Amino acid sequence: MLDAILDFVDALKDEFSRRRAGPVPPAPQPSEPPAAPTPVPAAAATPQPLRKWSHPFGYKSNPLLQLTQLANAVAGYYPLGRNGMWHGGVHFDRGTAGIEGAAGALDQSYVRCLADGEVVAYRIDQNSPSNTYLLNGQSVQRTFSRNFVLVRHRLQAPAIEGRAEVPPSLTFYSLYMHLQDWADYQANPTLPRPAFWPEAATRRVKATVNDVLPGHPEQRGLKVLNQALHGKTIALLPRGAEVTVSGEGAYRKLANSRGPAFLQNPDGSLRGYLSFSHLQPITASEYRIQSTTLNVRAAPGNHSEILARLPHGSEVTLSGEGQYRKLESINQYVHFASLEGIRQPQAHDRVQVLDPPVPIKAGELIGHLGCYQDRTDAEPQQKLHLEVFSGENVETFINASRAWAQHLPASGKTWLKLAKGTPVVAHQNSFGATQPPTLSAASTPSAATLLLPKSLLDGLPAEQKIQVPEANGQSACNWYRLAGLLHDQHNLLLDGWVREEVGVTPWVSPWEWEGYDIIFNFDTDQNRLAYFLSAIGHFNEDELAQYGAKAEITDKGEMQTRLYDIIDRDRNGKMTAEELQAALRLPALAQSISQLVIFYESEWHYQARRWDALDGPLGHSGSTPHVNWLAEKERIKQLCWWDEVAERVGLPAHGQVFHMHPIGLFGMFGCEQSLLVTREQLALIMKSASNELIDLYLLPINSAMMAFEINSSLRKAHFLAQIAHETSELKYSEEVASGEAYEGRSDLGNIQSGDGRRFKGRGLLQLTGRSNYEAFERYLRSIGENSDVTSSTEMAEKISNSPQMASLAAAYFWGKIKSKLNAAADRDDLYWVSVYVNGWASQVNPYYADKQLEPNHMRERVAMLIRAKEAFGI
Repeated sequence: MLDAILDFVDALKDEFSRRRAGPVPPAPQPSEPPAAPTPVPAAAATPQPLRKWSHPFGYKSNPLLQLTQLANAVAGYYPLGRNGMWHGGVHFDRGTAGIEGAAGALDQSYVRCLADGEVVAYRIDQNSPSNTYLLNGQSVQRTFSRNFVLVRHRLQAPAIEGRAEVPPSLTFYSLYMHLQDWADYQANPTLPRPAFWPEAATRRVKATVNDVLPGHPEQRGLKVLNQALHGKTIALLPRGAEVTVSGEGAYRKLANSRGPAFLQNPDGSLRGYLSFSHLQPITASEYRIQSTTLNVRAAPGNHSEILARLPHGSEVTLSGEGQYRKLESINQYVHFASLEGIRQPQAHDRVQVLDPPVPIKAGELIGHLGCYQDRTDAEPQQKLHLEVFSGENVETFINASRAWAQHLPASGKTWLKLAKGTPVVAHQNSFGATQPPTLSAASTPSAATLLLPKSLLDGLPAEQKIQVPEANGQSACNWYRLAGLLHDQHNLLLDGWVREEVGVTPWVSPWEWEGYDIIFNFDTDQNRLAYFLSAIGHFNEDELAQYGAKAEITDKGEMQTRLYDIIDRDRNGKMTAEELQAALRLPALAQSISQLVIFYESEWHYQARRWDALDGPLGHSGSTPHVNWLAEKERIKQLCWWDEVAERVGLPAHGQVFHMHPIGLFGMFGCEQSLLVTREQLALIMKSASNELIDLYLLPINSAMMAFEINSSLRKAHFLAQIAHETSELKYSEEVASGEAYEGRSDLGNIQSGDGRRFKGRGLLQLTGRSNYEAFERYLRSIGENSDVTSSTEMAEKISNSPQMASLAAAYFWGKIKSKLNAAADRDDLYWVSVYVNGWASQVNPYYADKQLEPNHMRERVAMLIRAKEAFGI
């Protein structure tokens, strides 16, 4: 919001300044006026403490890269926007889309929930409103999405063993703004929909259904049967067809159709007549066909045109008298599991406050990026405004957390603190375990403090880590080669070695909130705008005399002073969005900015006086109206939602809250745990795998293991030992055999021709068979991944071609399809772990002398488990 102010300022300098007295454009109107909220008491309950976090786009890179990536946004930084005004969140837009990093490109195809919590409110318009601006003397319509989702979370410190006190906790909210319209979902029926929308009576034929009609192999869909049990096919519903059904059981009756489409008239009634003598009564008007087939004729009589033939057992409703009677309906039955529920919002064009709130997990679907168009944008732009804030006293919570952290186990200290001035030793080719770097070598001091997550250090390649044991009275130390993380006094990124002195260089817990500052920002938007216009040289002498003092208040304010401390310590420049954006490209400065907790009024709390105060600096008055600014103020009013929501969900009515950097918060707590398997451990288990393969699979395997709680030493060892065997140490993610042996295997769900080859073993644990592929696809959809892995061989091969999919499919197989595997691993029972993974058979040279059946290649599985246990120190 307010990104367009810079545009309005520019407009004062162009031809528009001569057209200010033009007509005021019409105010935008939603398709329905917002309904007044029904008064209900605020929810008394608080959500359960969150356990998991997720990047809003599922990005798996290190948390420092996630912060610097935000510098690529076109606008909308924290805590200043492109226009120099207060901005309480961060933007993901065309600038951040597709950025490549160590974890691949940022995929902004859908928005995920930041952390476990509960959805308390949302708004989705049928179509986004638009308003009218003047551009080059012409009226132009500009669309803006005001759709949002608001989620409530509770962050609670870990319990301390032996202490009865409840750990400190904080209720906070995440806001996802500018999401997609309802019309977009209607136009794209296969687009996944949020689970917090209620399920409608209408259901949809799944996109993965592969039924065919004889003689028409090119048509894929869902068979329509004439009976619920042992029915015969009478029609085919295309994929995506929307239906309603009635009854219970595996096959249910279609309720929205009187019969197959080929017999329907335009109004939905049926054509045709049936011979009454071949029917058996069921009720007064309902009959069952007794003959092998029965012709449906275009008119009453034996010689009229045959429209269709209905098979034995078909259930029909007739009207009229005589030998040939009018066909009114045909009972049709479909496989219920081949339909999926259709979720839709409770209402459109108004704010919905959910009572009760709907639980949501980290990583689950929030929505999709909507379109937002500023005055000068030729086309609407997709973007997300992401924000985190709390109505509780964050300062009190942080102080309590810091005191609590003093009693937490040392294992929870997962961030290494490299203080400002840390020597960064230039790399030399001779450096290694026998000749480590020394502090006496050429080095450059770092210009800012940086916290490094243990997961980042664990993931460094072996050649970028050197351990030096204690010797000759010198403490043990670890050297890490870091590139592009620390910077020098000239803001140039450094590549070199830093030293951790064991027991001396501090490790800190996220619960210590190291580096965090609380800022109470009592500046005004008018002061802020005056500062911005002064900084860019917009004011003339008279305007500078009028607004200069206000600009000075901002320049000396608490938030501005702290930004100067981080970005421009000499205060020899101006604090603009360009300076902030440049600072965000440096990890240490981006991290410091993300540690600012700022108390300020939410921009979504509408007060006319707040925006009217900007009229003067922007040159608007009753006699000389600035028509674009008037249009923008109306847009701001439409975007706001605070008054309709706040008190009903536990937020203060006055709108003043503590704002926190959403990606900074996620990075600090989402990376609290180190990697479940480090790079060194994975390389020890997959000894023959190349460095490239280890790097390719390290983060996907870790992410998959976290998703399915493969998190104890025994579970990790057994899981990775089986993967080592099944993939020949990560070299193969697809079964070498053709899959022909699986053809016709109904126990695997392979019921169609070609299923054996199409659904052969893929992924790191060889997911096999149509049923398992379909189950995995359902799981992917449940977490918002609109991934088709069943409609064709090409789609199925995504499981083997993508390290992320191959790893996730293996963990899904382990945690869901064979749900006893974690328990078997907990017992350290290699026999049953291997049986669940591979099955069993009679072996010519068995490993187990006392067992008649055992899995294939048990000796290698044993060797791999020994190797994995050694890697984890078991």
